[in-house]
Amino acid sequence: MIHILIWSKDHPMVSTQDVEKLKKALSDPHQQVWLDLDAPTSPELKLLEEVFQFHPLAIKDVIDMVGIPKIDMYENYIFMVLHRVFYRLESGECELREFEIFFSEKFIVTSHPKELSRTFQTARTQALEHARELTSHGTSYLLFRILRMAIQDHKPAIEAWQDELDHIEENVFHNANHGSAFKTNHAMLEKILTFKKLVARMRKSLMPEREALKELYDSKELTPIGKKNRPYFKMVLDNMNLLISELESLQAHANVVFETYAAMLTIRMTESSHQLNFVMQRLTIAASIFLPLTFIVGIYGMNFDVMPELHWKWGYWGLWGVMIWLSIAMLFFFRKKKWI
Repeated sequence: MIHILIWSKDHPMVSTQDVEKLKKALSDPHQQVWLDLDAPTSPELKLLEEVFQFHPLAIKDVIDMVGIPKIDMYENYIFMVLHRVFYRLESGECELREFEIFFSEKFIVTSHPKELSRTFQTARTQALEHARELTSHGTSYLLFRILRMAIQDHKPAIEAWQDELDHIEENVFHNANHGSAFKTNHAMLEKILTFKKLVARMRKSLMPEREALKELYDSKELTPIGKKNRPYFKMVLDNMNLLISELESLQAHANVVFETYAAMLTIRMTESSHQLNFVMQRLTIAASIFLPLTFIVGIYGMNFDVMPELHWKWGYWGLWGVMIWLSIAMLFFFRKKKWI
């Protein structure tokens, strides 16, 4: 679907889908246009060649999707490839959607997938509401608003991630006070690792976009932006830097949560190991005490006819005395060695 905005200093902004009006406006030196290709079909993409006569390589990038944010300077226009990152709350997945912008003093042409329809619909609505600023500042002001909106659209995902990370952190400290629950909570570890992966992927996808915007702002070539509108694009670059800074802060926070989880898990495992060692120590002491007693009982349990002690009057009680004395002596020995 195509959406066309046409405006000039002498005429109010109009919204249309008439390609003939688009061609007429392009031939009028006083009018400026914005063509928005919303999930374009093949016939609609032909407008890029037949009406605007863009370079074949740029058109190929629109059709094939290059996958890397970039800015190409052509003789009469600038071609931009940018990304919008989508965070799916229900699935917890991060997806990239590419959109393209052709920009000159005369026109702006945008092409984007269906997932970005709402963003660009809002941009068109705001353009109609701020028609006076567009008339005064031209297409560069419209480009500024589109870029700023694309950057600000990442805010909800970052805020959702921050809330999710705070919730995970609370669970880590809560479960740390419940040993059995903490040891068996593998789902929490998986959630932390998935979260780190999502934040890292989003940051990685925005870094090339920041470089592309920086290249546009720092360009020494004559561009349609003009000195009057350069501060607007400095604001766009600042917003992108702030966005990446927030992601880096979020990534650092996620690392702290992961390290805290790992440290608490290590402490819990150490405590469990210490408890196991304590139990084994007590069992070993008990076994050591009964070992000589078992030896004595084993000797006098042999079936020999000639065993003088078996016929002694006090043999039985004497043997009990020896075994009790051995047990007490071994307990004193273990205590002296501080083993118990």
